[in-house]
Amino acid sequence: MFLKKTANIWFPILIILALVGATFVNLRLASTFQLQDDFAPRWMAAREWMRTGASPYSDSTHNATVDLLNANGNEPNSLTQGRFFDPAWYVLFYLPISFVPYPVARAIWMTLVELSLMLSVFVSARMVGLKLHVAEILIMSFLALVFYPLFKSVLTINVSAPYVFLTLLGVYLARERQGTIAGLLFALSLWMVPLSFFLFVLFLIWLGARREGSLAKIYFSTLAFLMVVSLILFPGWTAEWFATYLRIFPDFSWVRTPLVVVGELFPGASMQIAITLSLVTLIMMLVEWYGIGEREGRGFHWKLMLSLNLLYLFNLTSDGIYLLWLFAPLFSVYKYLTEKWRVSGKIIAWATYLALIFIHWRRFQLTQNWLPEESALVILLMPLITLFGLQWFRWWATVSPKALIDSIKLKEK
Repeated sequence: MFLKKTANIWFPILIILALVGATFVNLRLASTFQLQDDFAPRWMAAREWMRTGASPYSDSTHNATVDLLNANGNEPNSLTQGRFFDPAWYVLFYLPISFVPYPVARAIWMTLVELSLMLSVFVSARMVGLKLHVAEILIMSFLALVFYPLFKSVLTINVSAPYVFLTLLGVYLARERQGTIAGLLFALSLWMVPLSFFLFVLFLIWLGARREGSLAKIYFSTLAFLMVVSLILFPGWTAEWFATYLRIFPDFSWVRTPLVVVGELFPGASMQIAITLSLVTLIMMLVEWYGIGEREGRGFHWKLMLSLNLLYLFNLTSDGIYLLWLFAPLFSVYKYLTEKWRVSGKIIAWATYLALIFIHWRRFQLTQNWLPEESALVILLMPLITLFGLQWFRWWATVSPKALIDSIKLKEK
């Protein structure tokens, strides 16, 4: 009884102590595992701009980043080559942490990545209304930290993780018709998670059919505000950004979506297969979107989960962090399982969840892959499982007005 009355005091303190403890653990992990570092260019861009006024895209900032990575035994990201190439307003997001010494700042960001991973899984479970005990959902959230692709994103300090969480939170809030906050979150994560634009369009249609225009207003207002502020603080940054982009990506050979990975399994016609699969997947998604403004409840939820599943297949670099988008579809399949078979469905859900973790770790043990490029198994296994599961329960979710188990309960009463 006493613990419940004082929960507003001890619970925040417990969380702060846990975050501080995680940061100290991450200091140790960062010194033990010296890998490619995606955080250093952002930290250095903010620090150099504050100290010397140097452009985030300048060669001096890039050289300082490379020196920093060499001094700490890390390597630049193989894709960005240690250069900052985000829109200039993202520099402002890293200013607070740029005052902290780099090893500590890196450990803090690793903690932020870990927190983002757990919250993403938790929000995904809440989004789908997964019928498990809160303790079980928390355990699933913690287990996400040992899911190999996500664990690697912690050690490589993947800067996209917090923005992926913001996108999922935006989906959850938009689903609850809180368009203002959802629009803000979609706008803030647009560059780091480009596929969020399709989710914005999806909810623009759905909320527009309900005459709710707050999503579009705050979305475009936020982007306009960020653009104006960045042009004031970083005059001429657009030309520098474009030059940096062309230096890093002179062609489109860097594009490696999961559908391109499928094409690579057939070397004789890899490009043709990838293009065909991309067109088929895009048409499939647009067909599913037809009439989506009229959908409500379970029917709209199923369409939304399928959209997350299909959009994952278009992420440009097959980054493992995008697997976070698949937890909501996966949990939806678990929800349908537990609705249909209460006990055995829960057993199947936990067995498949643990099996996914084991299979991915087993794959890592065989490959010892610490590079950003993931193997075909890591990229394709989970989306295939969720896509098959969603299609298996299509009628259950879209045609049946409610779960059959609920109908049985009503008859019994």
